[in-house]
Amino acid sequence: MSEAAIVHAPTATARRDLGVSADAFPLGAVQLLPGPFQDNTSRTHARLRFIDPDRLLHTFRRNVGLPSEVVPCGGWEAPAGELRGHSTGHVLTALAQAFATTGDLAFSVRAHYLVEQLALCQDRARIAGYSTGYLSAFPEGFIGRVEAREPVRAPYYTLHKIMAGLLDVHLLVGGTRALTVLTRMAAWLGWRIGRLSPTHRQDVLATEFGGMNEVLANLYQVTGDPAHLTTARYFDHAEVFDPLARGGDELDGHHAHTQIPKALGAIRVYHATGETRYRDIAANLWEIVAELPGDTCQCDTYNLLKLTRQLFRTDPGHTRYFDHYEKALHHLLGGIRTYSNGYDDFTCCHGTGIETSTKYGDSIYFHAGNVLYVNLFVPSVLHWAGRGVWVRQDTTFPESAGTRLTITGSGWIDLRVRIPSRAAGAVLRVNGVAEKPVIPGTYARVDRHWVSGDVVDLSPETLHDEQLE
Repeated sequence: MSEAAIVHAPTATARRDLGVSADAFPLGAVQLLPGPFQDNTSRTHARLRFIDPDRLLHTFRRNVGLPSEVVPCGGWEAPAGELRGHSTGHVLTALAQAFATTGDLAFSVRAHYLVEQLALCQDRARIAGYSTGYLSAFPEGFIGRVEAREPVRAPYYTLHKIMAGLLDVHLLVGGTRALTVLTRMAAWLGWRIGRLSPTHRQDVLATEFGGMNEVLANLYQVTGDPAHLTTARYFDHAEVFDPLARGGDELDGHHAHTQIPKALGAIRVYHATGETRYRDIAANLWEIVAELPGDTCQCDTYNLLKLTRQLFRTDPGHTRYFDHYEKALHHLLGGIRTYSNGYDDFTCCHGTGIETSTKYGDSIYFHAGNVLYVNLFVPSVLHWAGRGVWVRQDTTFPESAGTRLTITGSGWIDLRVRIPSRAAGAVLRVNGVAEKPVIPGTYARVDRHWVSGDVVDLSPETLHDEQLE
């Protein structure tokens, strides 16, 4: 598909999220300035330009009898690998985010090419002996093995990644093709798992299924089709959800990478329905997991960042969400060098790495009416288009403790800057004049009419005395 054929048309959702009090800015509204975050983004963009889409598509094509003569990928994407296909979903998401951030048509062209080729594979499902709407790099018999409780890696987990990537392309790049492929997959999924008895379905959920409930809840919000919400609820894993809903902790012995995405799905079902049980499930898991000591793997951290972000939207008054987010994000910052390599690995951490490094701007700033939250100390420029205001943030955190915000434009903004709980002796100055004393573990508030050239400085005595794990 040529660049001239790509039309960028961001897609509006059919339904407003319930139970939220703050919203993120579009990815294109935040530009990263020079620093480690921008460096990682540039490396990842280069990686996305390097990957040959036809090599990612090889196992999809072969799965439905289409020719493919390229060298197949290795590692988890090898032709015999049981998780083959998951990386294509991650790449779709990363391409969509890269395009939304930069407007570079090279990313949208690649995303649309992948979608079109996946659609061709899906169209051949019946010819290949599969059910209508099925799309994967492995046979549908893998799902049969899950249902029969036979050994198999995590086929629903892999399908979730593909579905999430398709939805991101639809939302961030535009067009209807990705949504058509996705809704056909969702219809297949609703039929396949919906035909099982409730008891059998719970047995199936013992096999890792990623954030399948998350993408289905998101799809419901986009389309308003209640069938997708019904299917999302099929993935309510009672063994995990019921204790969490009661405020209990029965997670000991469970695989963290398997459980955190389920809670992310729960908070999205809450945002779709307003049912507080789902909010409580997600919030309780966060309280248990976010406070665990020691290192966590990249994928756990990636999923916990997504959950933390959604919980902040639900309850933006607490700094503890972004106190945690900040540490976790810096934990991931060094990983991109490890996961930006050739074709012979493609673990889950490769996928979460390229997703994380194409969306650093999605949580630095949030807004609610005329309230502007500054959550993270990352060198960047925010363009708040609806108010005609730009906010430039200059910082070298964590090498130095402070940050500076410079306003361009004018208007009344209720500015709220996170004062980390470890920020001893913090002072907030507006145009050199200290504001009232600020308290660590709160958002410092300056509610005023701003004019071009106004400067806000946050100068804690210490801001990095706690190890960034």
